[in-house]
Amino acid sequence: MRRGLLFTTGLAWLALAGAAGAATVTLSPGPMNPQYFASEPAHANNFTLDGIMWTGTNAGTEKGTTPDVDAAPLGMGTSTSTGTTYMAVQSGGSETATWSKPQTSLSIYWGSIDAGICGGGSQSCGNVNSISISMDNFTLTGKQLMSLGALGRGSETSAADNELVKISGLSPFTEVTFRTTGNAFEFSLPGSGSAVPEPSTWAMLALGFAGLGYAAFRRNSKKGDTALGAI
Repeated sequence: MRRGLLFTTGLAWLALAGAAGAATVTLSPGPMNPQYFASEPAHANNFTLDGIMWTGTNAGTEKGTTPDVDAAPLGMGTSTSTGTTYMAVQSGGSETATWSKPQTSLSIYWGSIDAGICGGGSQSCGNVNSISISMDNFTLTGKQLMSLGALGRGSETSAADNELVKISGLSPFTEVTFRTTGNAFEFSLPGSGSAVPEPSTWAMLALGFAGLGYAAFRRNSKKGDTALGAI
C-alpha cells in the first residue's frame, strides 16, 4: 500500500550505496516531452549539445516508433517525421555522455523501462536497461526501478514504464554510459518545455509574484496620496 501511495503521488525514492556515500533516486511517471535532443535529426551520433559530448556504438538519435527496433518514450510522438528526437541505444550497444564540468546529479526521461520481465511476469527474458556513472561505481538498472513502481516490461504506452528518473547525492562525475542487453534503451534529458519546477522553485516564484504585487500596490498608494494632496 505504501509503495502504491508513493507512485500515485508521482514521487518515490531509493537510496543506492556508493563508494563515497549514498545516492537518492526519485521517479515521476510520464507522459513527458523533453526537448533536449529536439534540435538533432534522427540517426545522429558523435555530437556535442549544450556542453555534453555524445558518443557511442550501435546507438543514435531517433524519432517516433519503428516496430521491433525502437519506441518513442510516452508523450514524445510516435511519428518518425514529426515526433520529438530522443536517444536510442540498441542491443549490445552503448552511449556515453561526457560533461566538460563535474556534475553531482542526473535527470533522464527513461522510456520503455526494461527489467528482464516477460509478458507473463517471468524474469527469464534477460533484457535489462542500465546506466553507469564514472564515480563511486554507481549503476542503476531497470530492475532496480521496479522497487519504485516501474513495471519493467518495456511498455511504451504505460506511464509506469516511462519515468522521469532523478539521481542526486552523487560524487562529482563527468561521464555516464547507457547500455542495454536486449531491446533498445530509449531516453532523453529534461529540456525546455518539459522541466517540472521543484517545490522550492514554486515557493521562490510565489514569493517573487507576491513581492511584485506588493510593489505595485505601494506605487498605486503613493499615486493616490499625491492626487489627494493636490485637491
